[in-house]
Amino acid sequence: MTLTRRGFLAGAASGLVPAYCQTCAPPAGGTPLPFSIPAGQTNVQRKAISALTATEVNRLRLAYRALRNLTNSNANDPRGWMQQANVHCFQCGGNPAGSDIHQSWFFLPWHRAYLYYHERILGRLINDMSFRLPFWDWDLPASRNLPPIYRPQTVSSQPNSLFDNLRDTNGGQAMPASIFPANSNPMNSPNFPTFGGSASSGGSLENTIHGLVHVWTAHRPMTQARADMGRLNTAARDPIFFKHHCNIDRLWAEWLRRNPVARQNPTALAWLDRAFTFFDENSRLRSIRVRDVLNTATNLGYNYAPGAALTSSAAPKRFDLTASQQQVVKLTAELKKRLLTPSDLNVTRSLVVEDAKVPTATGLYNVFAGAPPAAGTEASEAPNYLGYIAVIVGEHAHAARPASLILDPKKAFADMASTSEGAFLTYAPAGAAQGTRLSFSSVYIIEQ
Repeated sequence: MTLTRRGFLAGAASGLVPAYCQTCAPPAGGTPLPFSIPAGQTNVQRKAISALTATEVNRLRLAYRALRNLTNSNANDPRGWMQQANVHCFQCGGNPAGSDIHQSWFFLPWHRAYLYYHERILGRLINDMSFRLPFWDWDLPASRNLPPIYRPQTVSSQPNSLFDNLRDTNGGQAMPASIFPANSNPMNSPNFPTFGGSASSGGSLENTIHGLVHVWTAHRPMTQARADMGRLNTAARDPIFFKHHCNIDRLWAEWLRRNPVARQNPTALAWLDRAFTFFDENSRLRSIRVRDVLNTATNLGYNYAPGAALTSSAAPKRFDLTASQQQVVKLTAELKKRLLTPSDLNVTRSLVVEDAKVPTATGLYNVFAGAPPAAGTEASEAPNYLGYIAVIVGEHAHAARPASLILDPKKAFADMASTSEGAFLTYAPAGAAQGTRLSFSSVYIIEQ
C-alpha cells in the first residue's frame, strides 16, 4: 500500500479523514519513482550528538537553518521545515484509516525511511552529501538530558536553529533513573513482534522508552499532551525529534546485531513489500519499500558503531504462565523459587505481556501487580511496581491496537501470583492512585 495525495483527498471527500488532517497532507508529486541507490552514495557512520566536533555541530546548525529558511522562501517546497514536519503529522497521526504506521510492525521501517530522506535533504541544502544525522544517545546515563547544543535560544547572537521553545526540558533536567530498569528493558524482547510490533499490534520499544522520551522532552510531569514533542502531529517540528528517532533506529540495528540467530526481522511479504512515499533531496517523489531499508550500509549509506547501553545478547529461556479469563496470572511454586533466587549479575528476568490493551491518551502510565499504591507514593519505589507504558498520540485518532510490554517480575508479583487467588495487573496515570485492570492475550517470563 502506497498512500498518495490523490488517495488522501479521496478519503477526505468521503468523510474518512477529518478536515484538520488536510493541513498536513503532502503536496502533489505525481507518480513516485522507485527507490534506487543514489550515484556516489557512500557509507558514513552516524555519530552520537555527544561525540560531535565543533565543526560538526556548526554543520548541523547550518543544515537546520537552511531547512527553516526554505519554509520562509517557498512554503510549498516539500523539502522545507514545515513540509518535513508535516510528513510525520500526516502519516503518524492516525489518518487516513489504515495508513497509520504506529502500533504496528511498520513503525521502525517507516521512520528509518523518513530519516533517510530527511538526512539527504539536509545534505543537499548545505551542499554536503556526506552529512549524516547524529543520534541522541539517551541510553547512556551521561546523555539523559536534552543535549546542550539544543538548549540555547541564540548562538553568537543568531537564532539557534536547533532550539524549540515548546520543550519543557531546555533547562537541562535529567531523566529519572527509574525509567531505565534492567528487567523491563525492551531490548530484552525475545522476538520482533514483541520488540518492533506485528501486523496488528505495537512493540515494546515504541510503547516504553520511545514514547517516554517524547513526552518527557515536551512536558513534565509526564501526564499531559503538549506540543511539539508531546504530540504526534507536531513532534517533528522539534529538531530533537529526528535525533531521538535515530537512536530508536540504532537500537533496532543493535537488537539484531547482538543475536542475529535468535533475533530476526519479519519475512512476510506483507511487511517486506509495503511501500511508503517521500520527497527526496531533489523534490522528486520516491517510493521506498520496507525491504529497501533493511541493509542501511549498502542501500542507505549509513551504519552505527556496535554497542548500546540498553542491550541484551543472550537467547532467552521462556517460562509460560497461566492466566484466567479474568486476566488473573498464576505462578508455580517452582517458578516462584527461580524468580526469587539471586541470579548472576549478567542475568535478567523479564515479564512479557503480549497483546496488552494499552491506554489511548498521551502520558506515562505506571504498571503494578495488584492495585496502585496510595497517592503521593513514588511509583518506582512501590514494591509492586513492574514498569511503565508511555503513550504519545496527537490530534488525529490512533487505531485501538494492542501492544507488547516488557515488565519487571518483582518479589511482590511472585508472591501474589503464587497464591491461590493469583495476581492481576493494573496501570495508572503517573501520580494517580486509581488503577485500571490490564487485559492481554498471553504472559510469560523470559530469562537471559
